[in-house]
Amino acid sequence: MPEPTAAPLVLALGLATAALGVAFGIAFMVVGGLLLTVGLGMWFAHLLPGKGHFHEPLVAPEFRPAAISASLGTVAELHPGVPGYRFRLPEEVHPISAGVKGGIVGGLLMPIPALAYGILSGHGIWYPINLLAGMVLPGMDQLTIEQLEAFRLDLFIASSLIHIVICLIVGLIYGVLMPTLPSLPRSVAWGGLLMPILWTGTMYLTIGLFNPLLSLGVDWPSFIVSQFLFGIVVAVVVQLDQRRHSMIAGLLGGLVGGLLMPLPAIVWAWSTGRTIWYPPNLLAAMIYPEMRSLSSQELQMFRTDWLVAAIAIHLAMTLSFGLVYGALLPRVTRIPGPLAWGGLVLPLVWTGMSYGLMGIVNPLMQQRVDWPWFVVSQFIFGIVAAIVVLRSEMVHIAPAGSGPAVDQEAATKWLTK
Repeated sequence: MPEPTAAPLVLALGLATAALGVAFGIAFMVVGGLLLTVGLGMWFAHLLPGKGHFHEPLVAPEFRPAAISASLGTVAELHPGVPGYRFRLPEEVHPISAGVKGGIVGGLLMPIPALAYGILSGHGIWYPINLLAGMVLPGMDQLTIEQLEAFRLDLFIASSLIHIVICLIVGLIYGVLMPTLPSLPRSVAWGGLLMPILWTGTMYLTIGLFNPLLSLGVDWPSFIVSQFLFGIVVAVVVQLDQRRHSMIAGLLGGLVGGLLMPLPAIVWAWSTGRTIWYPPNLLAAMIYPEMRSLSSQELQMFRTDWLVAAIAIHLAMTLSFGLVYGALLPRVTRIPGPLAWGGLVLPLVWTGMSYGLMGIVNPLMQQRVDWPWFVVSQFIFGIVAAIVVLRSEMVHIAPAGSGPAVDQEAATKWLTK
């Protein structure tokens, strides 16, 4: 029997990540190239002689089906005009209006996290609204924080139009694409998508609690890429290593993922002109309160105690999450394919597009957006829109073409058999 493999998914993810590097920078290109190489290696290894398949034992002879003896005239032949002669698959689909409804409902709930961020951060509700207008309006980077916190009718109209158009377009995409997308493997849907989101949220809250100033120095897009790289690697290791206990496989996956996870952060530091010690020093600042008063230049220095602390934190967290992955992935239920795509994958694509577009139009505005809160908004939209589409009515697809006239006698005879 063919052996399942995650190689095509890893290869596709690497290709997409490398393509995003055109807008996001060299860090995405390097990570995409690494994933592309890993995916190709996995796929080539799957095609080697003696690989890529497993032996399925036959059941006992008494449980095997009996031989089928042919007999003529027992199966009715389909003739033109008989129901079922010509039809299209799938026979039922969600209507396009379901995507529009999903976009409207998701668009109504999506601004809640952004408005909550504006209130909790002290900027006010108009700050996130005005930042949204910066996706397409040039010159927004010339505005001060005080001006962005104030109400402006032109910015409100621009952001409202952007929000409505994007919600309707993405909702239409959901309605058309989601019913046709295949189901994601359980380990990839949970370990490679959902759990990295939870880890990112945990780290965001932890850094904000222990050292709020350092959260401003973290490049959250590259941080999120690191989490997804870790999650996918651990999920693949746990899925492929069936010979060991799931907890041992989780530890091994955590170790391998932990080795690859720092690459996006290091590439980001190098591409932005910082030293490679800047990311580990930010991690060490979680347990060194006195580091919150250091400047960006001081955080780029090498210090042995900071490096040891960062390595200890990194190992403790990757091995702990590896154990959690190993314990939970074999036991969690499968996420429905449309919900996994609509609630997890497509919001990431939307976030990447918004990040890249704002980086081209208004790079300074890109830095002012609180991207973790932005990601939360996208996932709320994705989950709500996916649920609305899934719960919408189904439309029957009529047979292809008009076909010949219906033979009522043949149809009645066929139905009564």
